[in-house]
Amino acid sequence: MLAGLEAWIREPIAVQVAATAPGHAPESARGFAIRLHGESLAVGLVDAQAPRLLAALRSATAVAINLTHPLTFHGRQFKGPLVDLEEPSAEAAEAAHEYFQSFALALAQIGLTAEQCRGMFKHGPTRWVRIRPTEMFNQTPGPGAGARLT
Repeated sequence: MLAGLEAWIREPIAVQVAATAPGHAPESARGFAIRLHGESLAVGLVDAQAPRLLAALRSATAVAINLTHPLTFHGRQFKGPLVDLEEPSAEAAEAAHEYFQSFALALAQIGLTAEQCRGMFKHGPTRWVRIRPTEMFNQTPGPGAGARLT
């Protein structure tokens, strides 16, 4: 399911992470960076960016991760069980910083300045959220949007 994703995720991709804790409304927040670990998909999450999502992840069993290229709008949604909600690490924080720099450069191609992008991202303790995707959907606008992919 993750085959062919490696080249695509080297580019700056918008990341959105969502989960629902039992008995609660869905929560979602912007994620950072993308890593593949065998059959699992990991994205960075800055604690200050996602306090309610972090609370939901602590009791969630399933997670959705949306990945969208900000220039082409080519998008995929991955759903699957939570494998790990790691503790914050310096490595995850560095990955978030590098991601922000790369993402801001991509957005500059459509006219946004680094100053305009700054408010989209927070800093501080950052952790990896890892899922094992069991479902994948096309999220690219147009014909086929929402279709299950294999």
